[in-house]
Amino acid sequence: MRRAQERILSQYPAAHSSPLDLDQLDSRLRQVSDGDDIVPQAQRLLQGRITPPYTEEEELRDRIDAETEAYNDLVSDGGRPLYPLGLIEQVCRKPEEHCNILWPFWDYPRDSQVSWLVFRRQLKRWQAFRNWQIDNRGLEDDDGGFPAYVETMKRRYANDESTGELAQLEADPSWLKSAWLEEQRARRWQQRGQRERGCNTFSDYADAVKRRLTRHGFTRPFLLREDPKLQDKLTTWIEYLCFEYWWLDRYTDSIKRLQPDHDKRWQELVDRKILRPHETREFVRTTASSIQESREENEARHAKLAAEAEANKIYLLTQKDSRRHNIPQPERLRMLHAAMTKLEESKARLESIKRRNGLIIDFVQATFDYVTAKKDATGHAALAQWVLEQVPLIEAES
Repeated sequence: MRRAQERILSQYPAAHSSPLDLDQLDSRLRQVSDGDDIVPQAQRLLQGRITPPYTEEEELRDRIDAETEAYNDLVSDGGRPLYPLGLIEQVCRKPEEHCNILWPFWDYPRDSQVSWLVFRRQLKRWQAFRNWQIDNRGLEDDDGGFPAYVETMKRRYANDESTGELAQLEADPSWLKSAWLEEQRARRWQQRGQRERGCNTFSDYADAVKRRLTRHGFTRPFLLREDPKLQDKLTTWIEYLCFEYWWLDRYTDSIKRLQPDHDKRWQELVDRKILRPHETREFVRTTASSIQESREENEARHAKLAAEAEANKIYLLTQKDSRRHNIPQPERLRMLHAAMTKLEESKARLESIKRRNGLIIDFVQATFDYVTAKKDATGHAALAQWVLEQVPLIEAES
């Protein structure tokens, strides 16, 4: 069972692997905002804010309210929602029937658990892009500091005054200080890591944007403004396309950087001749593989215990029992030797299985970043494609 847990846990970076710097950055930035992977019921019950029962319908309404708020925030900041708000009831109740409009964010980012909560994910990406615009122009944040953060939280808590947080906040806003400072630390990290490299002036940045877009086949003329607030909607969207291409390129670069080590480790595993025909590099990362290896190890352990019990029984019978002389000495020696041989074989089999499982686990853990980068690149390619497809639509609207 322990081996199975190790195998399953090895599929998650927080447990066994140092994630890519950019992934770690992105993860940390998500942690300081409302994640769409937090189930409202569990969240509130843990914090003692409501009394069960909390029905599925109530949970759904809370999520719809949060999505509606994210939609409005996205639109007010110049973003472009995936679909009209009027469809939210149909989409949230039967999301599988609306995959055609949800696909850019369907199961992406990879830590998302509710596929139809797309407006919140869109808003996070759009807010990250807005920061990108500021950082690459060398401008300062205009977020109003801690007082504005307090007002934002007041509006959020006002949606459910029964939690008591609004009253607590109005009485003493200082308890939010640590959360705000954490956001500031994450923001400083973002400022250092998420920007076009080698750009010292706005002109440098504008040229870098054009080069990146050209590498991806986008050659439509555009002109960035040094003050992003003065840009038209189409130009801003084109700059957003560059932002998403930047992330796609980083994931792609990570794949290129990590693939040689991944392939080398896999070949070493193949050369050891411990893999079975069905055990591909994809299969060994699955739960089915974990269960298979755990079952084999448990069976081998039980066989070893049975052999130990049998060997002990034979030893007592042939060496300690007062009636042992009724058995000819050659037969006693043969019985003892057979029992010990079986025991040694069972020990060797268990150690062999443990060693084999350990080598597979080592491979899975050591190559997690590569597999993660591939998943991120695949998901982000779909997102970037959607952003690209919006350009002619926005141009027509303009």
